Amino acid sequence: MKLTLGLVAALAGCAAAAQQAAEVYILPGASQSSTVPSVSRSLARLILLQRLAPAGKGPSTAEIPNGSDAENVVSLISKFGKEPVPLFGQGETLAPSQLVVMLEGLHDDQIKTLGRSFKSGPSFTISDPPSAHANEKLISNDVYNVGVTNDHKCSIKKLSNPFDKNCWSGKSAVAKYNVQKDPSVVGDLSRLAPHFARLATSGEMETTIVLFHASTASSNVNQWSEKSQELRRRQAAEEVVSVFEVDVEVDLPSSVGESDAKMTIFSSPSKVPTCFTSKEACLSGTNKCSGYGECLNRWAEPDGSDEQSGSDGKGRVCYACHCSKRREKSGGVTQMAGPTCSKQDVSVPFWLFAGFTLLMVGILTFAIGILFSVGEEKLPGVLGAGVSKSK
Repeated sequence: MKLTLGLVAALAGCAAAAQQAAEVYILPGASQSSTVPSVSRSLARLILLQRLAPAGKGPSTAEIPNGSDAENVVSLISKFGKEPVPLFGQGETLAPSQLVVMLEGLHDDQIKTLGRSFKSGPSFTISDPPSAHANEKLISNDVYNVGVTNDHKCSIKKLSNPFDKNCWSGKSAVAKYNVQKDPSVVGDLSRLAPHFARLATSGEMETTIVLFHASTASSNVNQWSEKSQELRRRQAAEEVVSVFEVDVEVDLPSSVGESDAKMTIFSSPSKVPTCFTSKEACLSGTNKCSGYGECLNRWAEPDGSDEQSGSDGKGRVCYACHCSKRREKSGGVTQMAGPTCSKQDVSVPFWLFAGFTLLMVGILTFAIGILFSVGEEKLPGVLGAGVSKSK
């Protein structure tokens, strides 16, 4: 009986060690807190990618873990992610560089040593850290897809210089080290910790350090995301709105249903096709022509039916938005244009302005020419004699 209890206790200890959380430090860290937030590996992946990705290339809503509260996810990313780039100005140019360092194979004493050198507690922990193989796939696939590579194989010392183009991918860099293969990394990182903190305080560079316990190397979790890469790619193709974009309420004409009244402030970066194969596809792909038009077949018969020419009895079909006019509250009328009828047609005002400008330039040129020609003509003989010098 005692032997059985001993085996159970040993197995429980092994299971606890195998599930030891990974610690994440974002320099400069806050003061030591009694409660450190714990996040899943999927959410930690979104935070790391958001920090490394340039503007417009961050993760999408399709990558939010299943069953997660979207508001809570956005709140955590806002807290631990990098500052969002303003819509206007040189925000991307002046934003601090982002460095992510991942250390694998650490023991308890090494983790404590690094924690003391950072002079702060972890920003958050990863409750279910994946295996070393998953870390490699994260860098080679997900991080690479946002434009950052680890092919440089630079040392910690070289990475401490954000202006070293040989180690940095623009304003982002990522590195992964196995402490069991190179124990000197712990000492190098401890010595450079104050330097990283100063760069973060000055707004030059922010450093995120992920510490993995040696027990996670052989974890059964072989990927960071709960969804497969193929599933994420397929969902991202359907939903390309970034998780950091917000929804705003806009006023639409009464012809648009209430379900369509909520639109995102940014439109999809993908091109709208010139032709759709069906009216339903046109309505869906153009958000019902933004409420200012109607999807019609360009090659329809005079009676409005689809063209029926062809050996198979099916004619050419090209559904596209035919834009209408929008009546303003002030009483004016604006002609809408564009593939989704979301733009104002400024061709008429432009040609009116351009024509008026050309007309005025022509009139002024003609008037100046007349004055110049009059000044060049000789005076009549009588006037000429009157103004000639007396002898």
